[in-house]
Amino acid sequence: MRRSYCIAFACAAALSVAAHAQVQPGQWESTVTVQSIDMPGAPPQVAAMMKGKTTRQTYCITPEQAAKGPQEMLKQNPSCHFTKYSMTGGVISTAMTCSQNGGTMTAQANGRYGPTSFNVTSTAVMSGRMSMRMTSASSGRRLGPCAGK
Repeated sequence: MRRSYCIAFACAAALSVAAHAQVQPGQWESTVTVQSIDMPGAPPQVAAMMKGKTTRQTYCITPEQAAKGPQEMLKQNPSCHFTKYSMTGGVISTAMTCSQNGGTMTAQANGRYGPTSFNVTSTAVMSGRMSMRMTSASSGRRLGPCAGK
């Protein structure tokens, strides 16, 4: 069950990374907050423990990474691919599918982006052996130049 949650959370985070195309390189901070989670068959306390959980991370986006965009970042996981990808006029709308562990996960994200920030809401649905539906909110902002540069 924890593995399924981690896969869905990783997908939500990956979709928030999609907002990094057309942004400035540098040190970034992003947060992902689980807004709702439905896990049929799981003890209610498991979903309750995950709801409201916020994960924060900082990372450096190099000029090369910013130029390549999120599709290149996601190639690290060959089971995932975008089925929809649109970033124009400060609006982002994406859909992604991943196949892992005998199941399929689909995720959709919509939001706004600029060169130094983004806000995205996403929904991930996992089917197969362990089904789950999760909604999350992601935001990010550029902090400045990459540390040590």
